[in-house]
Order: sequence, then structure tokens, then C-alpha cells
Amino acid sequence: MNKHQRSNLINQGILKKTFPGAVALVVEDKTVLYHKAFGNRMVRPKTLTMEIDTIFDLASLTKPIVISTLIMKLVEMKLVHLEKPIQHYLPEVKYNQISILDLLTHRSGYPAWIAIYLNVTSNDKVLEYLGQIKLTYETGKKVVYSCIGYILLGMLIKRITNIPLNRLTKEWICDPLKMADTFYNPPEHAVKRCAATEESNNFERQKTENHQKYNWRNGVIIGKVHDENANFLNGVSGNAGLFSTAKDIGTYCQMLIDGGRQILNQDSINKIKDVYTKGLNSTRSIGWVVLEDQSLYHTGFTGTAIRLNLEKKAYEILLTNRVHPDASNTGILEFRDKFYNF
Repeated sequence: MNKHQRSNLINQGILKKTFPGAVALVVEDKTVLYHKAFGNRMVRPKTLTMEIDTIFDLASLTKPIVISTLIMKLVEMKLVHLEKPIQHYLPEVKYNQISILDLLTHRSGYPAWIAIYLNVTSNDKVLEYLGQIKLTYETGKKVVYSCIGYILLGMLIKRITNIPLNRLTKEWICDPLKMADTFYNPPEHAVKRCAATEESNNFERQKTENHQKYNWRNGVIIGKVHDENANFLNGVSGNAGLFSTAKDIGTYCQMLIDGGRQILNQDSINKIKDVYTKGLNSTRSIGWVVLEDQSLYHTGFTGTAIRLNLEKKAYEILLTNRVHPDASNTGILEFRDKFYNF
């Protein structure tokens, strides 16, 4: 897809109300082939133009960028072993058959999602609750994409290091790579650059039973994590919560292409790109989907996506605010297929 076609596609997405705005970044062999902003980062309660340096709620891109990276760093330090059960590190988990690798590759047996905030009274009870929930399938028998597994992995990282996940992300990933616009819970000065997400989190509210007993947020969400489980955990979680720009995500992608520069060693990069779910219903590596061309791929509910090919030294980043002001439009699925030429 050439520059003109890519721009036309994004403009069509805006016209069709798939999203109010977008930022796209395409890089190959360290050469920026495309980096543009389109539309608006906010349309309610006021209209604000999308900028090239707009900060997005990355949603589930938190999983590969934060959790996979930090887990592999802990593996290098011999503080974590991928084949060991999570119960070894978090005794609150009652299952001894679920390994760290099972969680990373979404084959643990945990359900895809559950409204944690409706089942516990405070966030210090979340680990105890998650450690006891029923599995929905036999561990290792299939892939079911699960936010629950990555919330547990975030808690495991904090338990082992005794450092909060947001601080560890800053110190072990963002600061060494000079990713100054990447953080959990954007500071006040950065909120004005954030793309707005949903109004009152209506989509998740409609998914839950007994939702009336929960103190839902009102108004358009700006600069606070959209995901309600992550919000319940004070904005810092393994499944969601990271905010960033296209440029900073590109810096992270380039680190992986460069063999882990400053962050991980080459052996960790090799492990990250390996497929661990052969013969199952989805091709998963550590934190990523592996496409037929061996590209690593991940999306986020808020309208974010990364496609990264380590061999070709190329990546395509698409950041949209597709949940603003309403998350019910699923046109992003078809749009991403076209953008990434699936």
C-alpha cells in the first residue's frame, strides 16, 4: 500500500465514523516511510485536532510492551522460569498446572474476561479472588485470549521485584529507551495531549450483570485508562493501562529489531518470537500473535495495533480513538484488515 492509498483509507475510516482520528507510523530499516495524523483526538465535549504526538490509551498493547518484556528480563536475571507454575510465585493461585508460559500464550484455562470490580470490595483482594476463580477449559488444550492471565502476570512481577509495575516499566523500559511519552496514569501536563476514549464506559457497563451496584465513571474518559478492571487497580495493571505515542512505540519496536538493545538480550528476543501453541487454534508467541509471514501482531480494544517483522526490520503502527465517544462500532475490525492487508 502506497502513501496515497494509506491516507485515503484512513480518511475513509473517519468518514465512515469508524474512528474520529488516527495516527499511523510505518518504518522499514530505520527509514520512516509514513507518519501522519488524521481527524480529531476528541469530538466530545469539544473538538480537538489529532496531532502527530497525541498520546493514546494503548489498552492491550500493554501486554506485549510491558508484561512480555519485563517477564523476559526477569528470566534473564533467573528470577522467573517460564515453565514453572505461577503458584510457585503466587501461592494465592490454587492451580499448580498453569505455567508462566501458559499465561503468556493465553492457554492457561482462565476465562477471557471477568468484571473483577463487581466481585471484590477493594483492589487488595483481587489476587485472592483471581487465584480461586474456576478455569473454563483444560490448561494447554487451546488458546483463549485472557486479560485475567496478564493481570496475574503483572502481580507476579510486582511480587518478585517488590517494585510497582508502573515504576518498573519506567525504570526498566521507558527511561533506557528515552520513551518520555510512555507511562501509566499520564501526568497532568500530558493529559491535554491524550486522545479521548469512551463516554462513561458504556460498552463495558452493558456487558456486566448487576452493573447498577458499581460506581461507574461519568463523562468522557480522557487521560485515564479505559479498561475498568485496570481502572479498579488504580490504572496500573498487566492487561491494560499503558499510554504512549506512535513515536515511542516505534522506539520500542526498533529495540526488538535491534536484538533487545539496552533492554533484553538476543536469546530473549528469539524466545519472544517463537511459536508456543503449534497445533492449537491460534499461533501465539510470548505476548504476540504470530502471522503467516512471521510478523508479530497485537491489537488493543481502544483502537490500537502493531505489526512488527523482525527479519524485514519493519513495523506498522496504527493508533486510533475508535471507542470515542462510543465503543459499540466494530468497523475497526474490517479497517485493520485493510490497513494491514490481511
